[in-house]
Amino acid sequence: MDDTQRYLVVDAIRVPEAAPLCARENIEYGKLYLGTPWQAQIDNSPLWIGFRENDAVWQQWQSDKRWADSSLCFEFDSMLSQSDVIASLQQHITITSEDGRLLLFRFYSPKTLINILPHLDSAQISALCGLACELRFSPLVPGAEALSPLTNPSDSPTLTPLMISKALAEELLS
Repeated sequence: MDDTQRYLVVDAIRVPEAAPLCARENIEYGKLYLGTPWQAQIDNSPLWIGFRENDAVWQQWQSDKRWADSSLCFEFDSMLSQSDVIASLQQHITITSEDGRLLLFRFYSPKTLINILPHLDSAQISALCGLACELRFSPLVPGAEALSPLTNPSDSPTLTPLMISKALAEELLS
């Protein structure tokens, strides 16, 4: 018995076939920006996809480099409600730098995470994970094997906003 819920957050602009694949395979998905301040940008919204190991989404994530480079897997305890899972994912759409700047954050981009993880302390990693127990990169992402899985360092995961340094914010903007 698996006690894990797996959600892939995928860049739907880079992987336009994600939604049609989910619809065809009867895999639950939705637009991450729905119900957030970013809803006006719904056409640019990444997708959240609830998936199971070995289904069509998992197969794509494991075997297609574009899917691998454009998405991240979040693993949650099976007891969490879907609304809590979605809230946890949505909390990182916008992050704050220590100087108060709000930034659109591509937290589901393996490249972005690989670049910022060395600059985060355990409290920031816990905030990044949110309610997720682990974050996983596709095995096709170069350099990610040392980081995957990224385990939430908190024993009691919470929805805590991620705040980053001004220097890291500048790096993300470049």
